[in-house]
Amino acid sequence: MAMIESLLGVFALAIVELWAAIPLGFHLKLHPVPMAAAAACGAFIGATLAIFLGDGVRRLIFWRKRGKDRAEGGRMSAWLVRKGPWAIGLLGPVLIGPVFAALLAGAIGLPRAFSLLLLAAGIVFWTVVVTALAAFGLTALR
Repeated sequence: MAMIESLLGVFALAIVELWAAIPLGFHLKLHPVPMAAAAACGAFIGATLAIFLGDGVRRLIFWRKRGKDRAEGGRMSAWLVRKGPWAIGLLGPVLIGPVFAALLAGAIGLPRAFSLLLLAAGIVFWTVVVTALAAFGLTALR
């Protein structure tokens, strides 16, 4: 029963911050495979919620109308439109965390389904990598 509660704690923390949930799982002496699964699922739930909140953030930030005399965006905007989903989906989880990556994807108006698919791939990949490195590192220290 304590293992289920510990996994739920890792899941709940991963909704907010994935990279704090993995060390918590090791601290609670959970097996790396179910811990990584719980952390990845929690991070995906957090990212899904954040991508919908990001649309509201975009409307809040860009509330003014753009006139003919205003530029529609610069180089960064063009880059994000072109490469945004890939960069945010695959590198965002490790660089800024999955929740902030999803919030950014929603805020700049990237397609939700495609962004969530790439975020899921990035979350799973980086969770497995970080969990494996931590497990092997702890084994080497013992």
